[in-house]
Amino acid sequence: MMHKRDQDYWIFSAELRDAKVKDDQSSKPQIVTPLGISIKRILCTGTVTSKQGDDRMTRITVADPVGNFYVIGFSNGFNPEEKAMLDKVSVDDRIMVIGKISSYRNTEGNYLFSIRPELVSKIDDEAMKFWSLKAYYFAKRRYYAIREAQKSENPAAEILKESGYTMVEAEAAMNAINNFPNYDYQKLFELIEPAMSSIGSSGAIAEARSMILDYIKNNDLDGKGCRYEDIVVAAKNAGIDQSTVDEILNSLGSLGEIFEVSLKRYKFVDTP
Repeated sequence: MMHKRDQDYWIFSAELRDAKVKDDQSSKPQIVTPLGISIKRILCTGTVTSKQGDDRMTRITVADPVGNFYVIGFSNGFNPEEKAMLDKVSVDDRIMVIGKISSYRNTEGNYLFSIRPELVSKIDDEAMKFWSLKAYYFAKRRYYAIREAQKSENPAAEILKESGYTMVEAEAAMNAINNFPNYDYQKLFELIEPAMSSIGSSGAIAEARSMILDYIKNNDLDGKGCRYEDIVVAAKNAGIDQSTVDEILNSLGSLGEIFEVSLKRYKFVDTP
């Protein structure tokens, strides 16, 4: 019988670092992140900052915008290509990794996590920027779902789904509330957000981004969102071309600062 492949989640190293391992003895241990995802497989991107190995094993450190992933490949075992994939990359390479999470408990009782690679690809700066913004978008969506659930005396995944969240986001929110009741989400995003804001935010682009964000925030007069056509006209009057507007709208959406409430209508996301 065919087994369904475990989903690969896009996450940052800081989220994996703060994950916990649930082991109730009745089933296989589960790795749960603070944003509520039960993970077996992840997708991550970053820059290779170190590489070590011997004939049996290769270990690399991959730095994303907020920390490190540790990727380990062996020449034997279930996937003998693990080591070969890592041997092909060098320090300073930008790479994407898809792989399964392994956990190790040290003598102090803390869990450490590494990735057993299934796919390793070299990527360019634009691809790494894209993957980072996507990871941030998913993290922000899960955080909004958690925050919404925390407002309710009797939170439930179905209620969150009715509010517009996907079932994955809704179930993750419930998972987070049950497993991380006192987690400091503000501290997590204080780490992530400056790194994300710096992506593509230099010089004229930063000024254009600020102008478009302010326009959307201050001109949603009927509560239905700002029309795309009006944003383009306002931007053109400020000397910003339409292609730049499209790029900035996509970036702001990925960062969770705006959302498309309906076709070609954008609303500002007011966060505490």
